[in-house]
Amino acid sequence: MIILIYIAYYFFSILPIIITYRFRKYTISDYQYNKKLKWQRCIMLVFNYVAAAVQIIIGYELKRIARSNEDYGPLALSAYIFLIIYLFPISWLESPKEYLKKKKWK
Repeated sequence: MIILIYIAYYFFSILPIIITYRFRKYTISDYQYNKKLKWQRCIMLVFNYVAAAVQIIIGYELKRIARSNEDYGPLALSAYIFLIIYLFPISWLESPKEYLKKKKWK
């Protein structure tokens, strides 16, 4: 049962990072002209914030959980690591890159 909990935890922790990586290539102008892409970005932003909130809750409440079963100890370290990693996908979604024009050689 503990193995299934760890598999589900890591799957749902890594999934937002993988999906958000897709949005890294889009620029500000892509979001201005595509409503569907803008909504997808908003949904992923909410999903990442929820995932980060879950990591915070696990990090703080794990002391109580670990008292009942010591096998959940490494989960706290993973929660803190994922909390730091989530800063990057959230920043990719919050501030998309600007379009840079390539200079032509004369």
